[in-house]
Amino acid sequence: MERTNFHLFPLSAIPEYLFEKYPPTGIYHCARMAGNSDRARRIAARKGYKANQRFIQLIRDQQPTVPVVYCSGTLMYGNTVHAVDEEAPLRPIAYARAYEYAERPWVLAAEAGELDVRIARPGWILGPDSWFEHFFFKPALATGKVPVYGDGNQLMSLISVEDCAGQLVHLMDHGAPNQSVNLFGFEPIKQKDFAAMVAQCLDANTVYIKASDTEKKYGKTVFEALTSSTPVTTKHLDWRASYVPVYQDLRVLIEATVRRLQANH
Repeated sequence: MERTNFHLFPLSAIPEYLFEKYPPTGIYHCARMAGNSDRARRIAARKGYKANQRFIQLIRDQQPTVPVVYCSGTLMYGNTVHAVDEEAPLRPIAYARAYEYAERPWVLAAEAGELDVRIARPGWILGPDSWFEHFFFKPALATGKVPVYGDGNQLMSLISVEDCAGQLVHLMDHGAPNQSVNLFGFEPIKQKDFAAMVAQCLDANTVYIKASDTEKKYGKTVFEALTSSTPVTTKHLDWRASYVPVYQDLRVLIEATVRRLQANH
């Protein structure tokens, strides 16, 4: 990291001189103003909308040909039984309801073709933190059982945090201008089967948490995220085939993630 420069700014206050002093060859946009409640997320989305408008104008004025990889998510597609590709309409649910508004300027810019905006939509990003730790690993430590939320038949498209980063870079280096891509590492898996694999790693059993109990405990937004079926595929088969994944076996990824979490607890 010795040759790396870090410049920390709020999304809404990226200065013009940064482009002049360090003209980028590419921009990865993975920033999102967050909130810890539905109301806070709506407020954050409005602020994010304005911040993204400003950022787009800054790029347009300073370096309009630079490629931008914008990282979104597959909750934008909503609930679906069948795997959807990048041409599917956006029907945001859960967290994506608020965040869709914040990212709308980028979607419109990509559709207009006025900038090179490449939108990436990762599935469930699996690593030793975030949703996996809080909704699967920690409950298993506390109760000895890995939870399955709802009926467990909802489909998940999973990708390792390493391959999510790798595919974002691959989209920058080998994607086409204004190309949208779904990021995933494996074929969709039912949550009950995913939980069973986690339980096997932990030498534990699974336990079903009723949908009503899930919503009561976590609220509507988290409930929708945990019980939604969001399987994805891609129409960019050649692009995907040219990427060499870090993890090709889901069981190996789960085992590695569990071991890293165990080392921290």
